[in-house]
Amino acid sequence: MTSSCQADAGGEHTLARTNSGAILSAGACGLGWCRSLAMVPTLFGWRTVNIPEPITTLHAAYYHNLAIGHSGKLYSWGCGTFVDGNNDGVIPALGQDREDRGESPSLVHDVHAIAISGGAYHSIVLDNQHRVLTFGAGQLGQLGRSLEHSPSATNDGAGLPVDPVPRPVEGDDNYTHEHVERVGSGFYNTLAMCRSGALYCAGENQNKQCGVMGGTNNIFKMSRVIEVKDKHVVASEGGYCHTLVLDQNGEVMTLGCGDEGQRGDGVSEAMYEEVQGSSSRPVVSQVTLPCRAIGIAAGANHSVVLGENGEVFAFGSNEYGQCGLTMSTSSDGKSNSEEDDDNDSSHVLAPVRVMLPADAGRAVSVSAGYAHTVVRDEHGAVFTFGQNENGQLGLGCVIGIGVEASDKPTKVSFG
Repeated sequence: MTSSCQADAGGEHTLARTNSGAILSAGACGLGWCRSLAMVPTLFGWRTVNIPEPITTLHAAYYHNLAIGHSGKLYSWGCGTFVDGNNDGVIPALGQDREDRGESPSLVHDVHAIAISGGAYHSIVLDNQHRVLTFGAGQLGQLGRSLEHSPSATNDGAGLPVDPVPRPVEGDDNYTHEHVERVGSGFYNTLAMCRSGALYCAGENQNKQCGVMGGTNNIFKMSRVIEVKDKHVVASEGGYCHTLVLDQNGEVMTLGCGDEGQRGDGVSEAMYEEVQGSSSRPVVSQVTLPCRAIGIAAGANHSVVLGENGEVFAFGSNEYGQCGLTMSTSSDGKSNSEEDDDNDSSHVLAPVRVMLPADAGRAVSVSAGYAHTVVRDEHGAVFTFGQNENGQLGLGCVIGIGVEASDKPTKVSFG
């Protein structure tokens, strides 16, 4: 069986990179959204993505994908990529009839990439000069730069500002002296981690997922997250409206919304209001874990942490079993996790250990999609759980049909 050296969860799809550099895709983004019965085996199975060179790094964003070739070239495909040269292809969900039609990956010209990330409708690239380049939608500041003087900036079919050409982000005087080493993303955010340990953020901030920032709802240039200035940040990832931060000591902090438990502080909004007379949550919470963390992943409304001991922990929404807890079915037919002392029917408020199958090795990477989770172990085996309506768990046609969600981490077979 083919093993994986990287696995990444997108919005409603999953990507895997084999040892040879080939890319496999399962789910509803990247190779067409067709839901006809004739296409079900293709949708639910693993398909090879046709890229002209071996791939060293891949990233599954919510509606599109990015990959770096062995040469350093950057490729993009799926929703949110360049479709027929029309700018509506940058944000097809907001344009006119620009859905993913299964086109092959396109080369993004004049970029030598060393790291990549992507949110809902924008892409982030760290090039070989350690510049952060962004392209795609910019209506909430997620591109981290002004579009006013960009020669390629325009509007998509819905009239929202987009820039389909990768260009450097902007920042204050402090940012211009930083050396960016890693990039991350939230649904509408761009994140940059610097050699100094500083964390910078741009984009939507209505839930303070970038910190207080002077009360600014949207941030249009890279600005430092002051609330974690005493931490040496090595990784940061964001969901729909929350952000995870990992420092060099293995501590995990969270910012942003936490009404579904994605902050991992063990307290719901209702509990805050009952105990404190206010629903105001601290801007930053530290997540209590039984070991040092070495990896983090943010789904839309759930969070996943990789411990140095190879164990996996999750918290947040468990509506589809994406935290690996047993689900039950409520009277309205929706799937919910079973209640326990700390969690309500569908929200996991504090980290719980994800129990992988007995034959799994130590986990070495974690990734979170919109409502599913992907774990890879030391042997290259990939385990998936959570939402599966569009085949994103990669369980195959026979198993996948009729299984809209799975709360049990299951080893996938690439054929």
